[in-house]
Amino acid sequence: MTPDALQAGREALQQGRFQEAIQLLEAYLAQSRQRGEAGASDSQALEAQMNLVRAYHQLGETEKARALCLELLQHPDPQARGWAQKILPRLPQTVEKPAASPPSPEPAPEAQPLSSRQRAGQLGLKLPLPERAGPLRWAKWGSLGVGILFLWWLSFVLVGAHLDFGRLSFPRQLWFLQGLLPWLRNGLRWLVAGSLAVNFGVGLLFFAPWLMDHLHRRLHKLRWATLGEIERHSPETARLLQRLCAQKQLKLPRLGVIPEGGPLAFVYGTLPDGGRIVVTQALLQQLAPDEIAAVYAQALGRILNGDILILTLLGSPVQLVYLALEQVSQLANKRRDLIGHVAPLLYLIYTVLSYPLFFLCRLGTYHADHFAVEATGNPNGLMAALLKAAAGLQEAHKNDRRPSSLLHCTRLFSFLDFKTTAAASAASRLRDPAQAGQVFLWDQLNPWARWMQVNSSHPLLGHRFQVLAGYAQRLRLLPELSLGSGPKLDGARLQSRFWLDLAIYAAEVSGMVIGWLLGLILYLALPDRLDPKVIAATAVVGYGLGLGSKAVLMYRGSLSPQPTDVLHLLADPEADPCRSQPVELEGELVGLGQAGYQLGAELKLQDATGLMPLRFTSPLGPVGNVFSGLKRLRALMGQRVKVVGWFRRGNTAWVDLAYVQAGSQQLHSRPRLWLALFGLGVVLFGVWGAFSFPNLRFYLRR
Repeated sequence: MTPDALQAGREALQQGRFQEAIQLLEAYLAQSRQRGEAGASDSQALEAQMNLVRAYHQLGETEKARALCLELLQHPDPQARGWAQKILPRLPQTVEKPAASPPSPEPAPEAQPLSSRQRAGQLGLKLPLPERAGPLRWAKWGSLGVGILFLWWLSFVLVGAHLDFGRLSFPRQLWFLQGLLPWLRNGLRWLVAGSLAVNFGVGLLFFAPWLMDHLHRRLHKLRWATLGEIERHSPETARLLQRLCAQKQLKLPRLGVIPEGGPLAFVYGTLPDGGRIVVTQALLQQLAPDEIAAVYAQALGRILNGDILILTLLGSPVQLVYLALEQVSQLANKRRDLIGHVAPLLYLIYTVLSYPLFFLCRLGTYHADHFAVEATGNPNGLMAALLKAAAGLQEAHKNDRRPSSLLHCTRLFSFLDFKTTAAASAASRLRDPAQAGQVFLWDQLNPWARWMQVNSSHPLLGHRFQVLAGYAQRLRLLPELSLGSGPKLDGARLQSRFWLDLAIYAAEVSGMVIGWLLGLILYLALPDRLDPKVIAATAVVGYGLGLGSKAVLMYRGSLSPQPTDVLHLLADPEADPCRSQPVELEGELVGLGQAGYQLGAELKLQDATGLMPLRFTSPLGPVGNVFSGLKRLRALMGQRVKVVGWFRRGNTAWVDLAYVQAGSQQLHSRPRLWLALFGLGVVLFGVWGAFSFPNLRFYLRR
């Protein structure tokens, strides 16, 4: 029975059942001593003693762990003495002090309490995944397959299609195979393209992490840190990483720190044993020790689940586009010519190439959150970390004069999407969990949330908090946020209104489809009189009419704004991107990009309750936005202003400005006018195209 008890204790320790492990290991050692088997050569007893030190340490019984470790210092085995010497500094001796003596200004790491929040008493408890977290395996292999096919096709277009196999032929004796020559030549072209794609993919497998390392060292001053440095900020994190890596037989990930920016953590790597977990200094300083541990557990979960490996492999070439974007942006700051207008094009390419990876990133986030909760037993710690990080990112980057390269190039690899942090930032200012939870009702209940989440690299924070709160309830913990509170909503009314609003929001697409159908019907009815291109012309006209209808329906009614604040707008669960809500806000104007740099950071208004993005359309339209440099708005940066406009809500919230007022000065914005003018221009273009078709002109003359 004794070896069975040792094996059971070892398994209990690996699974996080520390109390059970202590009982089994103590029983094993007691039996060994009774039988006289605890001699210097008894390797099983030595293993039991070392595991017992670990179990005591994990449960916080530092004195018992220290006492046993001191015994091992006297052990005749030199490896046991070396192990004890290494572990003993992590087990500080608790010294009772007189009541009158002042507390130590910097307590030892192990004596520091983890947190006052509730957490599971036992680690490693298995929790069911939520329904919205689909099978990750199919998403990973599907994304990898699509990436391989795209690379194969691109290799064929760039190289394979230009290869000449014209001299390839069969001998005269095989004349009957001459008809297969075109197929054989094309097959060879595709084979060469496939070979290039395979070689490029294998190169990426080893080159991608180096590329990411170089990118972050150059742009963000990345430096590598030791586990001891992380342990000084969060002892639990060091224990967690060592325990999980030992259980999974995984090499400890490389740990990095970036000195600048708001609280952020991201992870990348193409092999499980070559992962990197990078955090900013702000995250280590602003988060509590148990919250830091939850963030590292979430990052380690992405490595173990494998989704981050696929994202690094497929996303690293996209980082080259962003590196080019940064170079162009730096040139645009020094020069005042057309080089600044190349940056938006590169940013568009970067965004389009990143979009196909969003689905895998969202799915992998759910699975990583699940892993973190099982590993730490602390869903509330992860919820608090997300709230604090969102608020810290908003505050750190509110005055950015250009988009943060750190936030953009780590969007796929981070533990949250910086574009959806406005609501969490406002909620973090509230101390009442019920009020804070109400801010996320839009994410949970509004039908638009599911559609707008497509534009987000991560699940909406309201969805994540809802899942984490479910984990907390299964662990019999009180959730950090009260997400079930708030007003009762008429779900049927919201759903019925949603379909009408969706038709209005996508009016240009609906108009194009209707126009295409009308053109097709006309052409089929009059095939001898009309040119087939009339179908395209009517589709263009329909697109323009759809834009014009959006200008009328999305800005309908008179502008009668109601004074409000950012928090009340974000807490409205019925807001949507279509039905505008006239609002009036007062606060400080922040965040507009530099003159000459046409990809500036977005304009924002900050009041006492949060930050609200603003969208400004110059009276001169897009030309005024680009070439005037928005000089009059930049003059108002940092001043207290009043803004009036139309509030809308998607995966993030914003206000379409009507005007900005500072004292007696008013600066007007014309979004409705220019949407209508653009629609009219498209209609005129379509009509001109229709009259330029010869057959149609002849038909109308008759």
